[in-house]
Amino acid sequence: AHIPWQVAEVAEACVQPAHWSGDVDTLADMVVKTAQPGDHILVMSNGGFGGIHQKLLDGLAKKAEAAQ
Repeated sequence: AHIPWQVAEVAEACVQPAHWSGDVDTLADMVVKTAQPGDHILVMSNGGFGGIHQKLLDGLAKKAEAAQ
């Protein structure tokens, strides 16, 4: 199905900083890199989304360990 808008254009038009990627690993890395203590991360997906849930959990745990 063709979507009549571009994700990059929507992200650029956002008032709040918005990031996007066509690659799940890159997206997970961006989220982990920018996440700060106390942040809430919401993942909305109608499927496994390339294992992003576990990638985020693993990346955030590794980041927390490195900060200690």
